[in-house]
Amino acid sequence: MLGVVVLFFTLWFIIVCLAPFLPFKLIKNKLVACIVAFMLTFGCWWLYLTIDGYRAYLAGAEACKQAKITIYVPYEKWREMVGGHEAWVKLADYGTRTVRELSEEEKQKYPSTFNFKGVEYHLEYLIHKRVLVYESGYYKFNDYANLDSVLYYDWETKTVLYQYTRFPKNYSSGLTVSHLLGIRSGHKECEPKEEHDTHAYYFYRK
Repeated sequence: MLGVVVLFFTLWFIIVCLAPFLPFKLIKNKLVACIVAFMLTFGCWWLYLTIDGYRAYLAGAEACKQAKITIYVPYEKWREMVGGHEAWVKLADYGTRTVRELSEEEKQKYPSTFNFKGVEYHLEYLIHKRVLVYESGYYKFNDYANLDSVLYYDWETKTVLYQYTRFPKNYSSGLTVSHLLGIRSGHKECEPKEEHDTHAYYFYRK
């Protein structure tokens, strides 16, 4: 990809150098020569931005298909695993603690990283006494898009409860050249809509 970009800008530089005078040498009509000179100078650049922005959009649309929740242990089954409804409600007494709030003993006890399906996750939270929450941070999905995943892991049974994945966006917001030219410049973020409800099903809130 880098080679294509270098080649494009090399050709564009050559064209820009020739554009100011070559059309006037070859075309008698001055107005037409001016239009051709402008197109040679900026047309290729505009075309490149258009193609690149559309490729980013398509890559983002494909990444959005991964923005979903994957259930590995249904919440009804997990409630049974912890001892039933009353035991499940009692787990809420332990609340949520970040890695920084854990004791040194707990930090030694719980793995700081967790590899799942080829993606490395990092410990961020401990919730409801026994569930470790791991986050991947951004990882590459394709040439134009990254993904971000969160994993809920029951430490006592060594079981992944569920995972949700989001696409953070590859869309350029604000005042950009692409927006000024009316060019599509990527795809907006995509998140699983049911994430909030899924969390509530698994973890009782007092």
